[in-house]
Parts: sequence; structure tokens; C-alpha cells
Amino acid sequence: MAQHWDPIRDLVTLQERMNRLFEDATERRARNNSSSNDEEHDLERADWTPPADVYNREHEYVIMVDLPGIDRETLDISVDENRLWIRGTRSVEQDAQQQPNERPHGSFLRKFGPLPPTIDQQAIKAEYKDGVLRLTLPKREEQKTRRVEIKVS
Repeated sequence: MAQHWDPIRDLVTLQERMNRLFEDATERRARNNSSSNDEEHDLERADWTPPADVYNREHEYVIMVDLPGIDRETLDISVDENRLWIRGTRSVEQDAQQQPNERPHGSFLRKFGPLPPTIDQQAIKAEYKDGVLRLTLPKREEQKTRRVEIKVS
């Protein structure tokens, strides 16, 4: 009896194979680069990276990160070495039977930077609403250059 083509089953199988391929590659890389810096280790340990948009406005930058289903208590947002880091975790429902999932779960990491020198890092604000993290990075007012006449003596 001929097996019927099931596009959904084939896509799930392909996704599982690709996930294994990437997991194997990152594990090998982690073993080979055990002396690399902390930033690379953080990126390798993250299970997924959330999508984001960055907008450059006249007086600020705005970063919108899609994080549906994330508990705001798990969010860790910081600026370190002129880079903006967003870390957190999405948990899997424990009482449900695991099926092939499309939504990523586990720890995530998103890095932005190096940040432009015009950003006022002390005034960065974050708002989390309806599954979207909105970061506002205000720009410092630039010092206007003025002409200074210097007399020769």
C-alpha cells in the first residue's frame, strides 16, 4: 500500500531534523571554543532569540521585542559594556503532553549594540504590554558647536 504525502508531517520531521542539526553544531562549537568570552557563551546557551524591530526617531530610538507569553518577572534588561541585553525564560506547560511546538521555549537572549554614543543610557525606559516589550532609548541633546574667535597676541 502506498503511503500518502502528508505535508504537515513532512514539515514537522524537517523541523525536528534541522533543530537537531543546529543543536549538534552549537554543542560542538561550545566544546571547541571553551575558552571564548562570556558573551559568546551567553549567546550559545540561549534556546531562542525573540524577533525585534528598531526605530530611529528624532529624539529617541525605540526597540519593540515580541515576547508573548513571557512572565515579566523573568525579564532581565541591562546595559553592559555599551550593549543592551534582554534575557528571560518562557516555560512549557508541565501538565500537558508535549507535542511538536512552533513557539520556542526555554531561555532567550537578545543583544543590541554597540549602542550609539548619543544614547542617554541612564534614561532608558521599558514597558511590557500585550506581549510586546517596548524599550525607549532617549538621545542626548547634542552640544551645538559655536564659533569662538581667538585673538592672536
